[in-house]
Order: sequence, then structure tokens, then C-alpha cells
Amino acid sequence: MTDGRDKLEENMRGQSVLFLASWIILLVVSIAILLISAQSLWVAYSGQRDGLTPEYALTQIQEHGGEEAVKAFRGRRVTAATWAMAYGLLAIGVVLLPYRRGEKWAWWFLLISLGLSQILSLARAVTIATITGTGAPSIVLAFLLLGLLAGTPRIFRPRIEGLDT
Repeated sequence: MTDGRDKLEENMRGQSVLFLASWIILLVVSIAILLISAQSLWVAYSGQRDGLTPEYALTQIQEHGGEEAVKAFRGRRVTAATWAMAYGLLAIGVVLLPYRRGEKWAWWFLLISLGLSQILSLARAVTIATITGTGAPSIVLAFLLLGLLAGTPRIFRPRIEGLDT
């Protein structure tokens, strides 16, 4: 009987290491979203070089649409950056509190909120026929899935009386 219990405890230690890796990966992804959105906000507010594409910058937008077009372009960047910032802050809170406690709803929340948004962002390749800007959502989605998969054994295992803390 002790041999079976030893194997179970060893398995649980392995799950604990995986779960530690899981929430750290998810925390890094969430912090990266927060920092990248802050950088995007800085670009909009500071007037740094910006543009639709590397070849079509704010000067061309101003030439064709005037100062109001430039303000609208910067305003869109501000809106997207602030939404992403709120999203990153919320994800950090979910990872640090309910996810670390092993609450299943937090796992599903992260999968749906972070995963679905990145899939919708990647859908631009099919829906509007461009791959411009697909690098960041691809990386976020890959690390999100890695983090969630590492946490799956702990989040979805049956609870064992006397061994669970």
C-alpha cells in the first residue's frame, strides 16, 4: 500500500512542478500583454514615428486625410492599447489568485478570453487576406496553450482527500 501511495505522491510532485511552470508562463504572457500595450500607448501619446505599414507613415496619412485623420489614427491606437492594458491587468489578477488556487473556472476563463481573442486576431489572414500583424497573436496563443496544458493535470485531476492542500 505504501508503494502505491509513494507513486501517487511522486506523481503529485510532478504535477506541482508542471503547475508552477504553468502559472509562471501565464503570468509572463499576461505581463507581456500589459507591457506591450503600455508601449503602444506611449507611441500614440508621445508622437513617435508610427504608421499603417512601414511604407505608409503618419506623414502620408496627414497628406491624404489631414490632421483629423492623424488624430483618428492615434485615437484608435489609444483605444486598442487601453483595452489591451485592462485585459492584461485582468489576466494577471486571474492568474495570481484563482488560477493558482486551482480553480477550474479560471483555467476556462484564460483559455476563452486570451485564446479566443488571439484566434480572432489571427483570422485576419483568412477574412481580410493579410498576415501583417499576426506575429504577436501567434506567440501569445502558443505560450498561452503551453501554460494551460502544463496546468491541465493539476486543474482537472480528481481531488484526493488528505493529499490535496
